[in-house]
Amino acid sequence: MNRKNLTAAVLAGLAGAAGIIGSAQAVNINPDGLGQVLIYPYYTVNGGNTTLLSVVNTTGATKAVKVRFTEGQNTREVLDFNLYMSMYDVWTAALYDDAGTPTMVTSDTTCTVPYIYGNGGKQAFLPYALTDGGSTDISRATEGHFEMIEMGEIVDGTTTDIAATHVNGVPGSGDLGCHTLVEAWTDPNNLDPDDDGYWLMDPIADFDEGGPTGGLFGGAAIVNVKKGTMFSYDAKAINGFSDSVLGSDGFLHQEPGSVLPSLNSGNIGVGTVFLDDGTTHTSSAWSRTVDAVSFVFMHDQVMNEYTTEAAVNAGTEWVMTFPTKHFYVYGPSAGDEVPLPVDPFTSQWDPEFAEDAACELVVLDTIWDREEREIIDPENPGTPIPPIVSPAPPDLPPPTNPEIPLELCYEVSVIAFGPEKTPRAEGGTTAILGSSNFHNIDNELLGFEYGWARLDFSGWDYDLNGDGVEDEGEVFDRVPLGGLVGLPVTGFAVQKFENGFLDGNTLANYGGIFQHKATRSLVLVSPQ
Repeated sequence: MNRKNLTAAVLAGLAGAAGIIGSAQAVNINPDGLGQVLIYPYYTVNGGNTTLLSVVNTTGATKAVKVRFTEGQNTREVLDFNLYMSMYDVWTAALYDDAGTPTMVTSDTTCTVPYIYGNGGKQAFLPYALTDGGSTDISRATEGHFEMIEMGEIVDGTTTDIAATHVNGVPGSGDLGCHTLVEAWTDPNNLDPDDDGYWLMDPIADFDEGGPTGGLFGGAAIVNVKKGTMFSYDAKAINGFSDSVLGSDGFLHQEPGSVLPSLNSGNIGVGTVFLDDGTTHTSSAWSRTVDAVSFVFMHDQVMNEYTTEAAVNAGTEWVMTFPTKHFYVYGPSAGDEVPLPVDPFTSQWDPEFAEDAACELVVLDTIWDREEREIIDPENPGTPIPPIVSPAPPDLPPPTNPEIPLELCYEVSVIAFGPEKTPRAEGGTTAILGSSNFHNIDNELLGFEYGWARLDFSGWDYDLNGDGVEDEGEVFDRVPLGGLVGLPVTGFAVQKFENGFLDGNTLANYGGIFQHKATRSLVLVSPQ
């Protein structure tokens, strides 16, 4: 067996190199969709929805991939496992509501540890990590987001490679198969280390020391069978995450069930983004590698279209996901020695206020119709009337300018357009995604059925006490990350329509997903 075991000397060399890695590479979002890390901004099993998902290995090498599902309030892990994809492999699964419990089901034979397909292909989400002071009920996990992190490539012809490689559609050959990989992580008697599986003794046995190479892509689709709708999107692909089997938290390849590897486990603490003028900006002004991941998602403004046109019973909901937020607002994620909250976030997760904890005040800059009109106050010519937002931040007077505050409290939030809905505190949910983590923007109160809107994440200028004076704390500029102001955010808009002109009882629903558009604002040049 041609198994690769790193010696202490080699490990020492890798560890020494870790501090200088990154000069030639940088974390980046690949616009072509292939990467080492995939971020899927949203899943839901609410409102009759099922979420279908896939990941594709486009390379000629077997890959080990960490799959992690997290709930939408504070990114607490609700399911994780290791996925071992053979060359050119595709793995698929679905998420659905099983009598109140979010559950994953797969009919795909690709090897996982534990082997989910071999256990009937069904795995419920688990509540064991809901220990942050919020709800401990698994219903909290009915919406959220998920990620896939490449842990490395397998050397061709090794035991692991043979066990994971499909032959006539089934992994393995001879006595080797998916059970081999399960046994590699198994201590059969919990007593004799000599009987442990080979990955318990050496987590990178059979791994190429060169580390992850990327080439993964994936996507998801939110399907509602009864309504006849499907909303599909591509995962965000991150490259330059790591160039070694050794990450910032040790080996990238970790035992199933471990919180590692995470988005803080890369070994390249440098990030590169494209600015709005077409130039690039690179920064390394941080000590944690997760900051490089946050950096490539930084935006000061996010914008998209909306429609609630009555003639086609239209609806619009915006998904706003902060994929790294828990590293900045929650102690165990940030690290026990890190004071909270960590810039650019301004509020930490507080168990005493878990229902609306870690809220970030952002600004609904302006909302327009399709003819660039704003509604003007007839008593104050030239003054636009802002839309009604609910739930609004508590104890705020009516706004004195068109910029109105909006609190996004969760790692995954939904903004629903249209008439005021039942508040989430009273069990209200949105019509399309069934989200309970939502805010409502009543655009129709303005007389607008369709148009576009813009959110500003850079700070605010808001008369909190209504005295007409900008007092201390009423003008706020968010602290930049790597020279970029705003927050690390991603997401999309979903729109649905109904055709009411068909004869009989024909179901005619339509829908689509539209990626958010955004800007980046460079306010401080970081050391290069």
